[in-house]
Amino acid sequence: MFATQISCGHKAEIKEKYCGVEMSGFEVLDYKKMGDDGYDYTEDDKLLLSELKTGINNLFDNKEAIEVYFAMKDKGRIALYIVAPDDKAMVEKISCYVLASGFKNLPPSRNLLFYTNEHNSLVAAVKTKPVNT
Repeated sequence: MFATQISCGHKAEIKEKYCGVEMSGFEVLDYKKMGDDGYDYTEDDKLLLSELKTGINNLFDNKEAIEVYFAMKDKGRIALYIVAPDDKAMVEKISCYVLASGFKNLPPSRNLLFYTNEHNSLVAAVKTKPVNT
C-alpha cells in the first residue's frame, strides 16, 4: 500500500516497511539532532528502556549484540536508536516488535533509527504508520 503526503509544495511517497513506514531524510535529521545532546532518563524511562532491551534481546535468544537508546521522548512520541547487525530480517523483527507492541508506557508515535555495530551507519529509519493510511 502506498500513500502520498503533501508537504511544503511537494509530494512525498510514504513507503511501508518493517511493520511501519519509512521516515523521511528530514525526520531522521531532526531526531538525530534532538539526540545529539543525549537523553536524561527518568526512573520510569529506565524501566521502559530495560523492558525494551530485554524484549528485543529475547527475540534473538540473547545471542546478538543489540543496544537500544532513547534519542527523545515526550507524551506522544519517542525516537529510539537501535544498534544492531546490518541484517534486514533482524531489523524487520525488531521493528515489528516495537511498532506493533502494546508497551504500557511507550508513546503511540514511535520512530526507530537503526545503526550498525561495525560502521555506525544508518541501516533503516522507520516509524509507526500514520492513522490515515
